Amino acid sequence: MHTTSVAAYSIAAALLYAKMLVTVSTQGVVRLRTKRFQYPEDARHWGGEEAEDHPVAARAQRVLRNDGEGQPLFLALGAAYVLSNATPALAPVYFGVYVGSRFLHTWFFLRPRQPHRNRAFGLGVLCLTALAVHVLVRGIDLARSVTAS
Repeated sequence: MHTTSVAAYSIAAALLYAKMLVTVSTQGVVRLRTKRFQYPEDARHWGGEEAEDHPVAARAQRVLRNDGEGQPLFLALGAAYVLSNATPALAPVYFGVYVGSRFLHTWFFLRPRQPHRNRAFGLGVLCLTALAVHVLVRGIDLARSVTAS
């Protein structure tokens, strides 16, 4: 493993975690300020009403769901990239572009902007695809080198 790849992956993972914390906090703050809660026990505990989520809190929930679908793939592909010692100089580019695309996607989701949200999402998918291809090619190379020895 190369330190450049490890550093880029570590920073990317920490930034994605921080983004999740901000999203969850946004959701919580909106619920507390509006006193609108989806569940009766939350409404009772926080002195609010059981009601449909505020639009910003609902959007934050959809951001979290979307992140839960894509980010595990990034973490798996990124780990494979680092462990296979694939081109270390490209790790900061791949990981940085992916994290940037997810920050933009979240921003454009919470502050509804089209087509920017779709473009940010597409950039993330493109980055994941490039990572997958790079990992696949590197895996094939490693498999060939093992069978050749």
